[in-house]
Amino acid sequence: MVSRKASLKAILVIILGLLLSCHHTESLTQPAAIDGTRSTYPFTGTIDTSLLIMQAPWLAQSLTLYRDGEPVIVEVVNRVLQQADLAMSKPLYSVINKTAIPPSGDKHDYISIGPYWWPNSDTPTGLPWVMRDGETNPSSKKGGTDKPELNAMLNDISSLAMAYTYTQDDDYAKKAVEFIRTWFIDPKTRMNPNLRFGQAVPGLSEGRPYGVIETRWLVRLIDDIALLNRSQALKDTDILTLKRWYHDYLLWLINDPIGIEACNAHNNHGTYCEAQVASYALFVGKEALATHYVKRLFETRMAQQIRDNGAQPDELARTRPLHYSVFNLEAYFIGARVADALDMDYWHFEAKNGASLQRAVEFLLPALTQEAYWQSHSFSKKMRVARLFYFFSYAKLKFSDNESDVNKYDKSIERLYAFAEQEDRNELAQCFLMMPKPDSYTIDILNKIDPARVKTKYRCYY
Repeated sequence: MVSRKASLKAILVIILGLLLSCHHTESLTQPAAIDGTRSTYPFTGTIDTSLLIMQAPWLAQSLTLYRDGEPVIVEVVNRVLQQADLAMSKPLYSVINKTAIPPSGDKHDYISIGPYWWPNSDTPTGLPWVMRDGETNPSSKKGGTDKPELNAMLNDISSLAMAYTYTQDDDYAKKAVEFIRTWFIDPKTRMNPNLRFGQAVPGLSEGRPYGVIETRWLVRLIDDIALLNRSQALKDTDILTLKRWYHDYLLWLINDPIGIEACNAHNNHGTYCEAQVASYALFVGKEALATHYVKRLFETRMAQQIRDNGAQPDELARTRPLHYSVFNLEAYFIGARVADALDMDYWHFEAKNGASLQRAVEFLLPALTQEAYWQSHSFSKKMRVARLFYFFSYAKLKFSDNESDVNKYDKSIERLYAFAEQEDRNELAQCFLMMPKPDSYTIDILNKIDPARVKTKYRCYY
């Protein structure tokens, strides 16, 4: 491997490429399918790639800090490099590795088990399984199905892509591309672009619309592809074939009854489905389709999900109200970033009932001090509060009209440090590699939160 100290010239080349890259567009006249009718959009692939969730200027700022030896950034990058080094020795992931056989009999079809479903103690066979909301069945995370492999692979690709970005070591990029080719491109090992058997429930369903949420991290992969596209490892043919896979999965989402039902769901499952469709449509150059789903997300869904005070009733009714409120809000943030790429501003959109992203974030702020709604409602169960850094940082950028607003968000961000100290993951730290690091977060704070550097290995929330 080459030296981990990337040259200034190499860093500037990467950032310039990311800033100048753009999406290819094409004219669409037909609307997205939302009523069961089949919509077909011919694939006209391009090799253009650009960042979707990450922002190139923020990434450039973090790269500069790393080059200058800023202690916190250097430590966080070192943790990413450790994760990437582990990924270098891992075997390639593939849907054909699983022991479970999908109902189709084709191992190329993805299959997973609903996480909150358990064997029925009232029947001799344990069938049909029954739901326990918020209680994850360990079997849903085992390697017999595809979800554990998919999640592990996408995490490894993210670590490798970030390691490549900060070091310019092409070996990291090569391994990431091997993962991508095996899962999405090679006919012998690739996943079929559908989720017909996602979140199956033994004795009840072979596959459900809820499974669609399991591909949400494919949005992050779009950013990883943009980073890897600056290397020699990723070929034009890889990008075109990968985009074709996304294109085919996109068509499945908007045409198959399972995908349609997922995007029509009232809670976070519907939000994430629409955010995925918008993201994938943008990635493959279907800007009209992306626009349609961004508008669905904000102009139709928001008023149904979010109250004028920012509360999200469907998510607050769950066993982990803060977790699911943040989880659902993330999908809206993804939609807002797609809108940015389409030259639309939905950060400041206000629904007819007064709901907005700003009010949704403001509703969460008192949770840190257990005031307002959160005074009488538990939120800590299985919720890593420090991950709110991602949301508060965007809020500071988008919703601060004066110094008072800036101070409010800065103070909320600083409150997260105490939570991170108590939690098993330091998820906010890797956000510093793609978002502005607060001046208040020093190496002393990092040492206090994670003295053994075992908690900082986890990636930024989104």
